[in-house]
Amino acid sequence: MADEVFYGQLPQEEIEAAPALQSAAEIREERLSDKVELNRWLLQQARQMQCMLLEAADLQALLEVLLVSMPRHFGFRVAELWLYDPEHVLAGLITSGHRYGQYLQLHHDVFEMQELYDLEPENMLLDATDSRMFEVLKADQGIQHALLVPLLDSGRLMGSYHCGFSETPMATTEDDERLIAHLAAVVSISFKNAVSRQQISRLTMLDPLTQISNLRGFEKDIAREIARARRADEPLSVLMLEIDEFDELFEHYGEITGRFVLKKVTERVSSGLRATDLLARLSDLRLAALLTGTGEAPASDVAERIRKDIEGFLIDDGRGAVMQVTLSLGLVTWEPHQYPAVDMAQLAKQMQTVGANAVHAATASNGNQLKLGRLSTLMV
Repeated sequence: MADEVFYGQLPQEEIEAAPALQSAAEIREERLSDKVELNRWLLQQARQMQCMLLEAADLQALLEVLLVSMPRHFGFRVAELWLYDPEHVLAGLITSGHRYGQYLQLHHDVFEMQELYDLEPENMLLDATDSRMFEVLKADQGIQHALLVPLLDSGRLMGSYHCGFSETPMATTEDDERLIAHLAAVVSISFKNAVSRQQISRLTMLDPLTQISNLRGFEKDIAREIARARRADEPLSVLMLEIDEFDELFEHYGEITGRFVLKKVTERVSSGLRATDLLARLSDLRLAALLTGTGEAPASDVAERIRKDIEGFLIDDGRGAVMQVTLSLGLVTWEPHQYPAVDMAQLAKQMQTVGANAVHAATASNGNQLKLGRLSTLMV
């Protein structure tokens, strides 16, 4: 207490030309009276985009926001996303990255991204005279300006987001730039959260034996692909496959051999599909393939090729025995322009039902064949 009195009696030292000392009340009043000048349109768009980012259910939805919605929302020409993926984790999580072409790039070395920025990565606007313009947005012609936005995780560069402009973008104030930096931080947080959720979700949507999607994963995949087919007005085919006399195989050779055969057949079928197609295991003996952008005729060709390939496929169990199996297949195709659908969830269920009925018809006809199922306008 004595020390408090003593120090309180000392004269306060003043520095020449320094601003006058302010009390806590004066500082608070000054902060309350401060005004921030923001572009009202930019603020409104940023608020809406922040909601879209935070509401993105998974990694795929977030990529749609960044690479499709963001350019439309803010009115720039194109967006590009570079992501740092040294251990190929993202490559395994992003199942439809090919759809974005060169606008989505996974980099195993962070050096290329670091070269785009100065020592401390921060937002920067490039014009056509900057040599870095030869590195970004190379898939698009006519880009005269590029806004580079670093995506950071605890100060470390985990990605780089590029906005391409064909004309000079609108001028921004320092406060506007801080708003853009805030939006970039939201993108980084949303991306980290989406990756974490995707990793957890992936574990619950994979079949442990075949390492392809399970029923839950398939239902999510078909819902997404129906929505995409509707937007693009492209056909979507669902191919159902069952191993003929699979129960007898289990009884005769045992569970271990039966599971081995199923795994080998799954690997063989998967190797014959495109990167854009999706394969899932719906039950003990049934597989399903989503053939994206594929009508009934080409999908039938794919199905017949798979059937013939499995028919001639010799499965070596590693102990001197060679086995052969055949497949029953059912195919159903949705053409958006022929069968307009409003209830997407109902359509997904109907496609699965029609495909399953077609498989049953093939099985009832002694198997090793393809049956076609068709949607009716009344069903959709």
